[in-house]
Amino acid sequence: MPFLKELKRVTQQYRLDLIILFTLVTIIGSSGFEKNIKEIVGSTGLIIIISSIIFLPHRALAIFHTFIFKYQNRTLNKVAGTLSLLSWLVFGLTYIALPLGFVFTGRILFLTFILLTLAGGILTFYDLEKNGNLSLRKIRLTLWFFLPLCFILTNALASSYFTQFSALSISSVPYTEFIWKFVFSIMALALLLQPVSYLIFITQADKTEGYQTATLIAFFLAVSVVLFAIPHWGANILSSVLDHATRFEWRDEAKCGKLIIKREDERYFGFNSDKYTLYFSNPGYWGFYELNCAKDKYNNDTFRLTPVDIEIRKPWFGKDNVR
Repeated sequence: MPFLKELKRVTQQYRLDLIILFTLVTIIGSSGFEKNIKEIVGSTGLIIIISSIIFLPHRALAIFHTFIFKYQNRTLNKVAGTLSLLSWLVFGLTYIALPLGFVFTGRILFLTFILLTLAGGILTFYDLEKNGNLSLRKIRLTLWFFLPLCFILTNALASSYFTQFSALSISSVPYTEFIWKFVFSIMALALLLQPVSYLIFITQADKTEGYQTATLIAFFLAVSVVLFAIPHWGANILSSVLDHATRFEWRDEAKCGKLIIKREDERYFGFNSDKYTLYFSNPGYWGFYELNCAKDKYNNDTFRLTPVDIEIRKPWFGKDNVR
């Protein structure tokens, strides 16, 4: 039958693609199982992918040609194709590293995938627009119109959220303000890009070829994953920002008369004051306290803690140990 013959031809021609796809789907599907099973599936998948590339080198070279070597005289396309190929390789490595328990490595790889996809997407969209794609030009101009409004709104929301968390004006801590608002704006922009990515995917899917299609799919996938990640990991991201900012800008001790407190997981805003803002961060919780100093004439100095906001620190990827 013609259908079976065509299916056989496609299967033989794209064996490497199908093996990699099936292996990655299996690895991702095993994420809900026990740690030992995930490690076995991840290790087996890595061996299968490497072996397939070794025994099917012609298809591997054809993939490289599609992404890079097809565009001999166009540097922009070769760079964009290289970034697109690297982003997909990193994406595959991310879902191999996570089941093996390499959570920190997986986080770095995931961030690398996002950055490579963003860079490749910018070059690809620039090339498409340069070649007369009016739809992309309209989308870009609309996005530029909404970005200032988005910045104004997120700037106000970031200040408001920080005040709610800490009962402290964010303008009092310039470096913390800069880092906090920068990351908050990136998170808001990622959410804004979700409908934009849908629109680009719908309008451009039939106008791309080769690496451009792969970049379009990667861009859509990256934005979709980020849309899931921000509500799930948003608190963790913000606490990581505060960990860095307070270590750099805030003090590591608080004084109340002759009484001094200094703890490894705490940072204090204020100096020789009757009131401090205390930020604490440990593997289970993070948040803010108001620390009040009470003195008397007998030097019985004491601190009184009042919780402002305490958040639970969720695990990044399940309950596996970080490697």
